[in-house]
Amino acid sequence: MLESIMQSTKVELGKKLTQNGVNSNQMDDVFGLAQDTILNNFKSSATKGDLDGILNLFNGKQSIQSSSMVKNIIGDYAGQLISKLGFSQSTANTIAGLAIPFIMNMINKKTPESGLAENDLISMLGSSAFTGGKNSVLGKLKNLF
Repeated sequence: MLESIMQSTKVELGKKLTQNGVNSNQMDDVFGLAQDTILNNFKSSATKGDLDGILNLFNGKQSIQSSSMVKNIIGDYAGQLISKLGFSQSTANTIAGLAIPFIMNMINKKTPESGLAENDLISMLGSSAFTGGKNSVLGKLKNLF
């Protein structure tokens, strides 16, 4: 799901990013890093047991603008843009502040009116976040017993 959303945002969001310091030859890296950062943050939240926080974000129970999860993703993404792609802090903050809310809004637009259920979230994030390894949700549950 996220990969198709990323593809659909490239034209419109790409124009905004170009106006804010992203060269066309950096665009694929910028979008790839955004996708990875979003997925990694969601997987981290999910493995910590915060499925409801993610679901609330996409089921309209929490606004994107006020979400601490989205703010964390923006900060993480800005840091990744600096460390991995060499953007200045100012440019990275601008890119992250534009890209992450834009992508989150696109995800919300693709969310069915009935909302997302846990199985939809598992599908979006990939089942390995829930079933694979000691840091998965099931892995953490096993450690409790």
